[in-house]
Amino acid sequence: MTNIVITAINTRHTHSALGLASIKAFWDKTPGRLPLKLLEFDLNQTNESIIADLILLQPNIVAFSVYIWSVARTLAIAGALKAALPEIKIILGGPEVSFNSETVMTLNPWVDLIVRGEGEIAFSELLQALLEGRTVSAISGLTHRFNGQIVASPDREFISNLDEIPSPFRNKTNKSINSFTYYEASRGCPSRCTYCLSSVLGPIRNHSIARVKEDLDWFFASDYQQIRFADRTFNFDRPRAREIISYIKQHNHRNINFHFEIQADFLSEDIIDLFSDAPDGMFHLEIGIQSTNPAALKAVCRRFDLPVLRERIKQLKERTKCHLHLDLLGGLPFDGLKEFYQSLDDVWSLSPHDIQISLVKVLRGTPLEKQLGEHSIFAMPEPPYTVLRSQWLSSLDAIKIQDVGKLVEGIHNSRRFPEVLKFTVTHCFNESFSAFFDTLADYWRQNRLQFYNFTPENIAKHLLGFLLQKSTDTSLIGNCRSLIEHELRMTQKVPAGESYVGPEFEPKLKKHPWRITQGIRAYWYEFDPQLVTTKLQTTFCGAVPIVYKFERDLSATPSIEVLNLEPAQAFVLAAIQQRATIEAIEAAWRNNRSGQPLPDFVKAIDKLHDSGLVYKP
Repeated sequence: MTNIVITAINTRHTHSALGLASIKAFWDKTPGRLPLKLLEFDLNQTNESIIADLILLQPNIVAFSVYIWSVARTLAIAGALKAALPEIKIILGGPEVSFNSETVMTLNPWVDLIVRGEGEIAFSELLQALLEGRTVSAISGLTHRFNGQIVASPDREFISNLDEIPSPFRNKTNKSINSFTYYEASRGCPSRCTYCLSSVLGPIRNHSIARVKEDLDWFFASDYQQIRFADRTFNFDRPRAREIISYIKQHNHRNINFHFEIQADFLSEDIIDLFSDAPDGMFHLEIGIQSTNPAALKAVCRRFDLPVLRERIKQLKERTKCHLHLDLLGGLPFDGLKEFYQSLDDVWSLSPHDIQISLVKVLRGTPLEKQLGEHSIFAMPEPPYTVLRSQWLSSLDAIKIQDVGKLVEGIHNSRRFPEVLKFTVTHCFNESFSAFFDTLADYWRQNRLQFYNFTPENIAKHLLGFLLQKSTDTSLIGNCRSLIEHELRMTQKVPAGESYVGPEFEPKLKKHPWRITQGIRAYWYEFDPQLVTTKLQTTFCGAVPIVYKFERDLSATPSIEVLNLEPAQAFVLAAIQQRATIEAIEAAWRNNRSGQPLPDFVKAIDKLHDSGLVYKP
């Protein structure tokens, strides 16, 4: 019996190969066909383990779906399989081998066939021909070996009716153990950006609305937590986008998160209105800005109305609870470091939740690839084909963009120190987000810090070290230190920290008549961190107590909040935590609150007791 395996190497174990699932669903829709074994691996697995798993299946045919991240390893694994099982047929498909198929087969003689472009129909016809012992020469969209020669048949027409492909979800051909999946409601793109493969993957073709709704119903009843639409411009067809959004809002009772790639200047008021009353967490919008430099945008055939785009993003930010993710590309034609930094500042001013930065990649088959031959851009010759120099960008500046991108991802996108960033950018870098991260990248390199270890504790430590090196203004440093310590504690399950800047209470009681309720903890600061978020405090505030409430059950979802207490209540609660007497509390108040009237701390304690924040043991 012929044993057929279709397989791919995903970037992570949580990812799934949607293309393979669609190919299997199309093959399976014809009754009586031999079964396809769909097997998925990930980059964390070794070549040896993948090769062993495939050999143990004793396949006659193995078809690999090949992407930019997997091409080198896939070719090595395919070569090993051919060595172990010389009669095996090796088939490749996918974007990384569709546009240079003859070169791939020339350099890798163990590859027997390559399916170019959309694979569902072509792969089905190919398999049927192989199983029946027929020639494959008449099948369009193939590159194959014939009489010792490599032959490429004519390109295949794009699939016009996508509903011909059964749903890989409702047919249960997809991998369903993950918390998220990609979903394809359409193919093609209205834009012709020269750096993107979508520009050469045909006109827009849609699954019918009925088909999309049936798939959505399946998702609503599934265990998935996020559905990432792979449509390149989800909102290009506005009536269609409105209908899908409305349907999701009406039936998404589990509040599954839906991710869309949109073009913001295409957004109409009615679509923003649809998003406006959606609950928090339901919609994640990715918006490709790429650059705000008109010359760069024109060079790569990416056009949008920048003022309109800014206004639409502003409306999304103000009127909706959508998560906004904005993309930037470095290394575009006519974009030097100065122009890239201007784009970064423009995007920062829009206050998105995430900013994704990467250097443009010269993907095989894209129009941008022609500029490699024109010697205006220079990229890695092997995957991921990243631009490392151009006529407008030096190699050192390209590395700087990479460094800045990693820091923005680790520090800004973590959203753990938002007020620290705002304060520092405003007061130390003249409101230039790019200048802050440019200088921070230099600090990271000079101190040989890791560009991947962004725990809250590491961010806090290195931000403070950076600011201490950057400034000698003691009040500025004090403000930043207080804010960093506060925001660090807000990230923790239980607020912690060794530093103590509070008053010295003498005498202290061995057994205090009052105790702090569990789940409540106070910390003292040089400057009030809640005021630092709005202004620079130039005068030492004295010992400022902040009272935190946190989730006591460490197995539950972490939850921490700042209690909004009257100054006297916060002061006395923090002092009780230090086992201070009333007399010591009054003395500390006089020393730290000169000119302010002495509160009635007994009444303050009574209020704390009534609120359940302190108790008598």
